[in-house]
Amino acid sequence: MKSLFDQNILFYARWSLVTVLYIISSCTDRIPTEVAPINIPLSGPITDRNEEISGMDWYGDQLILLPENLNGYLFVIPKSELDARIHNQDTSTIFPKKVKFLTPDYKKTIPGFDSFEAIAFRGYEVYITIEIRFPDSMAAVLARGHIDENTMEVTIPEQNLIELAVPSFVDNMSYESIVIDQNTIYAFFEANGDSLVKNPYALICSLPPTGKLKMVPIFPLEYRIADATRLDSRKHFWIINYFYPGNRETMKPAKDVLAIQYGEGPTHSMSDRVERLVEFKLKDKKVSLTRKAPLELRLEGEKTSRKWEALARYDNEGFLIATDKYPATILAFIPFDSH
Repeated sequence: MKSLFDQNILFYARWSLVTVLYIISSCTDRIPTEVAPINIPLSGPITDRNEEISGMDWYGDQLILLPENLNGYLFVIPKSELDARIHNQDTSTIFPKKVKFLTPDYKKTIPGFDSFEAIAFRGYEVYITIEIRFPDSMAAVLARGHIDENTMEVTIPEQNLIELAVPSFVDNMSYESIVIDQNTIYAFFEANGDSLVKNPYALICSLPPTGKLKMVPIFPLEYRIADATRLDSRKHFWIINYFYPGNRETMKPAKDVLAIQYGEGPTHSMSDRVERLVEFKLKDKKVSLTRKAPLELRLEGEKTSRKWEALARYDNEGFLIATDKYPATILAFIPFDSH
């Protein structure tokens, strides 16, 4: 990866200038909308916080939720059940069904295996990222599998995994977000702030994977990028942007240019915590911010941080968002009309 970086250093220098010009040209006094997530009540095994939901995506009209642990199953929620709760037609809890998630025993085959992180579908194909963690290094790999449209079982066969090298060692940080654009997959490193990565980039790979990776520059967004939605027709997508003040030493946050540019909502202006959605776009061989203000999630209490880890669009009405285990397992709806 080092030689690839060297080949692109001039391009990144130009991209840094573009970033500065973007900030200057986009100045506005608009304050971001803060919206309270609307909790969707759940029951069953998914409510065990140790399931640790780490990603989700749609397969047809089924929402597939990925636990981070090597436990052999995924959770599935039919869209009809979500519709009923979101539109107040049913107030009962949803009991997500388990479906088989058949994989090699990665604890034996991948030294340093830590967790499953991201999931994305392309037709019957499914792609996942796997985090690898050692005391002094981090990495990730990309794996490809398929889903059975009748049983909804997902199988990841034995294969040559594609290594996703991290741009910088940040403990417990790898590639938690993937976005598919037709025959290309984008993988986003979790930490891209100026203090951690001088020339941040996304890794891209053609599909089906060949093992050859390229880098495209991404806006140096502070805090964590935890998951991403699918692209819309304009190749725009949203990501979870999250910061827990207890991770300040690890994240080393620099100036929050979005807070400077757009201001902060009522609860964010009174706290160091950050829970928001930020819109990006794919254009001109780079990953850029759009001109939309961040969508801030109204913070809960004075100290509670909700560790949002999974994100998906919900038609043209909004987003579905889920936590891993902090402070508990939460599935919530974020309406667009609040923005």
